[in-house]
Amino acid sequence: MKIWRKWLLACTLALFAFSGLGLSHLPSAAAAGESESAAFESISLAELEDGTKLYEKIAPFITEQIQLLAEDAVAITASSIYEVDLGNYPKGFTRQFISFIHNYEWIELVLVASNEDASSLKLLDRAATSESGNMFLNTAKLDYSTEGNMVYVWSQAPYSAFESWIELEWAGDSFYVVNHEYADPTESYYEEKAALLKAKDIEGLIAQTEFDFPQYPWAYEAAYTLAAPTLKLAHQKAMQQHKAKNTANAIRYLEYGLTQYGDAFGILDYGDGKLAKETIVGSADSEYVKSRLTLGAYVGILNDYGYFLSLTGNNKKAKLVLANVIKLVPSRTVAYLNLADVEWALGQKSAAKSHYKIYWKQLGAKASSVAPKRVQERINAK
Repeated sequence: MKIWRKWLLACTLALFAFSGLGLSHLPSAAAAGESESAAFESISLAELEDGTKLYEKIAPFITEQIQLLAEDAVAITASSIYEVDLGNYPKGFTRQFISFIHNYEWIELVLVASNEDASSLKLLDRAATSESGNMFLNTAKLDYSTEGNMVYVWSQAPYSAFESWIELEWAGDSFYVVNHEYADPTESYYEEKAALLKAKDIEGLIAQTEFDFPQYPWAYEAAYTLAAPTLKLAHQKAMQQHKAKNTANAIRYLEYGLTQYGDAFGILDYGDGKLAKETIVGSADSEYVKSRLTLGAYVGILNDYGYFLSLTGNNKKAKLVLANVIKLVPSRTVAYLNLADVEWALGQKSAAKSHYKIYWKQLGAKASSVAPKRVQERINAK
């Protein structure tokens, strides 16, 4: 199937399901009269003037013919049966209808022939979902189009990015598979991300998020297992940039890493000053809890982020971050210095003095030799 057709179908989604049986793969044999039916526009019974009367005859017929369970039969509505024109009509029949049916544990494409008022009906074929690549995946996310005697179907699996594109040909005796392709763009996304991580390509990782965003990331293990390595690499590269005096780039790397980590574990805003310990480390029964960073490791990165913000003059945001750091880990001595410096720059001298004093006290006996000269000066300032 042409790429444009795949994505056209994907963008116009309508129906979806699971997996089951299969179809024969035979060479295409274009039906006679294809040119006459090529311009026919598929339409649901709900949109047809005689749709209600047709539905009252066709729905029970399908239910009986394919022996649907009662709970599956209720899903057949006037909106889920479509009139089509695939050609190759049996003698005495002038209309065709298709419907995608969730039948037990799989989905079927059912093709029915009818005379004008559906007083005579015939089941032409049932195209069941394939075990190979899962042709029809979900009646909630499925779309189709017809052209001549061809049916093109796009479907996507439940709670997954796995997609299937199928070309079926109605050749008068049954449906045949002309082409079937399937792929999982989210799985491919994480495979690419893992390769970029291995290569330590931080710019490539950032570019990946700018170009694409994975669908249903929470349904993929890699969304969680790659989160910590991503933040660690971002921090490593940020420290290199800071050493090279490119603090703006260091901030960019950390914001990428913190966002990626936050997306995986529900840390919605690392810069709002409201992070709690349980949000960062999770609970004992949290999914993928072993893939998370320790509180100390995460807070250390957060402290560097706040410090870098202060170096670029973004002191209001830096204060939120650094205040959160000391709330989460009160023993993190350097965070008090960073916070005090930010508060001093903001003109909040009383708060700054208080945090300088805590910094000095936590340094203990080595304070006079380790603390920057400005600390004592500012503590004693009037």
